[in-house]
Formats: sequence, structure tokens, C-alpha cells
Amino acid sequence: MSERVAAVVLHYDRPAGALACVDSLVASTHAPFEVAVVDNGSASESLALLAAGLAARPGVALVRITPNRGYPGGMNAAFEHALATQAEFVWLLADDVRVAPDAMAASVATLRQHPQAGVAAALTYFADDPRRIWFAGGFVRPYRLGRARHRGLGEEDRGQYPTPDVVDYANGSSLFARREVVARIGGLDEDYFTYWEDADWCQRAAEAGWQTLFVPAARVWHHVTPDAGDQLDRARLYDARNRMLWHARHRPARRLPVLLWTLAAVPALALRGRGREGWLQARGVFAYLTGSRGRMDV
Repeated sequence: MSERVAAVVLHYDRPAGALACVDSLVASTHAPFEVAVVDNGSASESLALLAAGLAARPGVALVRITPNRGYPGGMNAAFEHALATQAEFVWLLADDVRVAPDAMAASVATLRQHPQAGVAAALTYFADDPRRIWFAGGFVRPYRLGRARHRGLGEEDRGQYPTPDVVDYANGSSLFARREVVARIGGLDEDYFTYWEDADWCQRAAEAGWQTLFVPAARVWHHVTPDAGDQLDRARLYDARNRMLWHARHRPARRLPVLLWTLAAVPALALRGRGREGWLQARGVFAYLTGSRGRMDV
């Protein structure tokens, strides 16, 4: 059994990051594998720098899509390329991620050892603080606002998450899966555009019979840029709308409580001087109720 892996990096206007991700993949100890980069409608200058860098890295394919399709759409193009390779496993990565040399091997070995698992979630660190955890498996809280959370966020790694265990979702910056999972459930749902698309995808995998397994031996590092200004507003708006969309599709009995808790938080946030945050949450709920899907204006 070849256990071939197709690793695909999604690039958007960060050629140096994408090339660094490619270099970390090429150093992987697992074999066989192949690497490609999907460009998601980058500016011509970024694309030229990326193409020049890949020309110096023989064997790495470049796939171009235009216009920009958002994160889920770009990842779906990456899924399509990976499936066309006939590899047994696919690994999709954002262009601000670096991987440990043994991360690919650890993911393959863990999925082989757990046949009921279809998706591997990497132990992800902050790239600028390499021992501090950003993600050790994702969970959707069943109560209160129904939020998705990163286990271990901000903790120093002391070995507190030592063994593989079942989680709700893998983070979208690193999606490692069996090819049959993607062939069965399809790609990410572009209705989300950004935020919650990874939780939705892993939940669909669960509903098709596959677990998502946190793999602590699969270590990656993510360049996390804190949301601020318009980006923070965008995050809050999409999170509120897509949280409602996720619960409506996967936990419909919780949809009304989540909606009511989210709206009840609006005046509470205003009283704490966070009125804009509350207003964006209310806008997100209204967008869901009026059928908004895909890209939104902030």
C-alpha cells in the first residue's frame, strides 16, 4: 500500500509564506507524497513572485483560479486537484502554515491505526511563539452562544494533550483526510465563505460515519494575525451568521436557543461598552434569517 499523500497549499497574496510552506512540506519524512500550490486569484505581482519561486522548486505544481473564491472556494479547488492525483490522503494547508518534518507521517500512521477516523487535526502552535498552542482540536459548545472554540488556545505546551482523541473539527488551516472522505462528502460549503466552514465539513464527515481525530504528533505552526479594525468587524459578522447556519443544519434543536442567546448578548455587550460588537452579532443573525449566504459586506 503506497499511502501516497497529495499536499496542496492555498495561496493568496503571500508568496513568501506559500514558498516557506512548500519547503517545509518537501522536508517531510513520509514517502511518497506530492506538493502543489493553488493560487486563489492573487494580484499579478504576488502571482509572479510565487511562479518564480516555484520554478526553482521542480516538481511542485501551480494551479491558478480566478477570481478569488474565498477560503472555502479556494480549498475546494485544492481538493479537486488533490483528488485528481489518486493519492490515498489529501492535506490542504493555508499559506501561513509551516509543518514539522514528521507531521505527514504521524497523520498517515494515526489514520491507519484508527480506521473509523477520516480526518486528522494537527497540533497547531503560534509561529511567533513556537511552544504556545493555538489549536489542539476544535469543539462546538452546546450551550450559551453555541460558539466554536479552540482547545488549548494560548496555553504553553507541557504535554497536556498527549494522545489522539476525537474532536468536533480540524482547523481549516490544516485539513488532512482520507481521499474517500472527500470523495463521499465533497468539499467545503461555500455558503459560509469564511468561518465555520471547517466545523461544517468535519460535522458532515461525522454524519457520514468518520471521526475527526486530534493527532498531537502532527505538529504545525501558524502565523496568526490578530483581527483588528475592519477585519475584526468582518470576523464578528461572519461568525454570528455562520454559527446560526451551522446549528440550523447540524443541531436544529439548538437553533432557537442559540439565536436567543446571541440576541440577548447584544444589550449586555452595549452596557459593557462593546456596542459595535453587539450590533455586528445582531446583523449576523439578521443576515442568516434573511437568507444571506456566501460573501457579505461589512
